[in-house]
Amino acid sequence: MPLVACQVNTEHPDQRVEAIHRLRGVDRPLLILNTCQRLEFFSCSEVHIPELDTSQEWKDAVAFERLARIAAGLESRILGELEILGQVRSAYKNFRQSLRPDCCNLDRLFQDALALARRARRESGIDRNLTSLSALASREILARVPDGEPIAVIGSGSIASSVARYLGKRGKSPVRVTSRCPERAMTLAQEVGGFGGGLDELVPLLKGVAGIITATAAPHPILYAEHIEHAKRPLHIADLGVPPDCHEAVQCMSTVTYVGLEHIEEKAQVNTQDRRDRAEIAARIIRDGALAWSRNS
Repeated sequence: MPLVACQVNTEHPDQRVEAIHRLRGVDRPLLILNTCQRLEFFSCSEVHIPELDTSQEWKDAVAFERLARIAAGLESRILGELEILGQVRSAYKNFRQSLRPDCCNLDRLFQDALALARRARRESGIDRNLTSLSALASREILARVPDGEPIAVIGSGSIASSVARYLGKRGKSPVRVTSRCPERAMTLAQEVGGFGGGLDELVPLLKGVAGIITATAAPHPILYAEHIEHAKRPLHIADLGVPPDCHEAVQCMSTVTYVGLEHIEEKAQVNTQDRRDRAEIAARIIRDGALAWSRNS
């Protein structure tokens, strides 16, 4: 069965939202993968939407291999990244909800790609002893913020959601959640026993917080000095954004302890020679699996 994968370029969060809206309006089933690092979609045929800015396209066995590589963490900054498999599963779940009876073969194709990714992870051990970024960032802030002091999470995507749940389960601090989608922020906040709102409410939501963890896909800073004017001091911030969610003025404030993604990655001891060797094994498993799929499809 033919398969096409395509990468969409978006420079602004509003552009990404609009691109996703247009993709969901396509009259054919698509698996839409929307993460901090990428917006890609997979289909059984080419999709041409003039308003979309697309940069790369993969077809058939290469597209199948692409999906499996992403799910296995081979296309992530941290080899074997744990969050990405959950993000791909979530994208697959959304695809299943819109599945038509005539798309069973496409459904099976996605199942095969995910199964191949899980096999590559299992047999290579690429994610062995790897702690998720969300857990590392949460531990970093919990170690610095006294029990009972409020902590804010900026973002409501997969990583931000994992952060909020980690804080809610293992921390002893109230959790506040904010994102560009107020409904998602409030839903996530309610799940962890906190409260939430939109980015237009940053100033009141950050009032009195002692810790902040950011994890958004914004291509520009979203947290400025004026937003944290009424936060507690010292203020501890862990920034998982790529590029950073915090403006340079925030990063350099003397009353703020700021740690960026690079610092968190160092804590994870990521992409060591052992992990790179395991990644080679995982890549070989996926490459062979994609060739086998191509011969049998």
